[in-house]
Amino acid sequence: MTRDRVLGKGLSALIKAADLKGVPSGTDSVDGVPRIPLDAIGFNPLQPRKIFDTNKLEELSDSVRQVGILQPVLVRELRSDEHVTRHPDAQTMSPLQYCVVAGERRVRAARMAGMTEVPALICSYEETEALKVALLENIQREDLGPVEEAEAYHDLMQSYGATQEELAEMLGKKRSTVANMLRILTLEADILTLLQVGDISRGHAKALLGMPPGPARLQLAKLCNSKDLSVRECERRVQAGGAKPPRKKARPKKAVPEDPALRALTTRAESVFGTPVAIDRNASDGKGSVNIRFYSDEDLMRVLKIMGVDTQL
Repeated sequence: MTRDRVLGKGLSALIKAADLKGVPSGTDSVDGVPRIPLDAIGFNPLQPRKIFDTNKLEELSDSVRQVGILQPVLVRELRSDEHVTRHPDAQTMSPLQYCVVAGERRVRAARMAGMTEVPALICSYEETEALKVALLENIQREDLGPVEEAEAYHDLMQSYGATQEELAEMLGKKRSTVANMLRILTLEADILTLLQVGDISRGHAKALLGMPPGPARLQLAKLCNSKDLSVRECERRVQAGGAKPPRKKARPKKAVPEDPALRALTTRAESVFGTPVAIDRNASDGKGSVNIRFYSDEDLMRVLKIMGVDTQL
């Protein structure tokens, strides 16, 4: 079984498939599991989770203080030329020997609980493999924020030179899910900050992607926060170009039943292209148009490639 196949089976399978090493000479162990000094462990600067909830860390720290760390953390040995982040509360400045692959919250909680060492499994993953495991662990155990998740997807694609389809298969997700997450990174930096700290939701961000980049989009994002606009209201204002939609007196309109076959075709098309698709068809003569939404030059190239268009200029 390859490691890519193991990725779809969770962290437990990953640990079993890891190239685990024996207990290093001179290292304490319990039941064959090394006990590694906290001051010897550094953090991966590419760790997808950038924000740790202090209250949740304190809860985990209380648990660690009472019953200890029940599941070993996963670390790898550092190379001599590798840079990692040292915990700001480290007691010594001795050289770091390991980098956390999975279990950074447990390492931080252990330090908060006053521990000086943690049980750890030592593996030989390379940096990009370590990032895959860290991303998968966080997605499975506690959702990353949308910006952190999108940045982690982007880092994985850059590290592996992978396409969206390959990344989706690697993580066991739909390609459209990966594509929609990556689109979040096209929002303005100030909007990403609002999203990251929770002032707007994923739904707001998704709606805002329907507007062209620029001051109007940023203004609407700030308005969603200050006026506590619902996602539905945000969508209405996006359709109106960011302005408050004028109230119109409803006119009686004869309901036109939706063609189930046309709706099914639209759903299939959106699944293939990973973006909104609108099919406008005249029932009398069958003529009409197909509108496929894209959100950037890169997204346009992606859609055209799916359609079989040669994009080499």
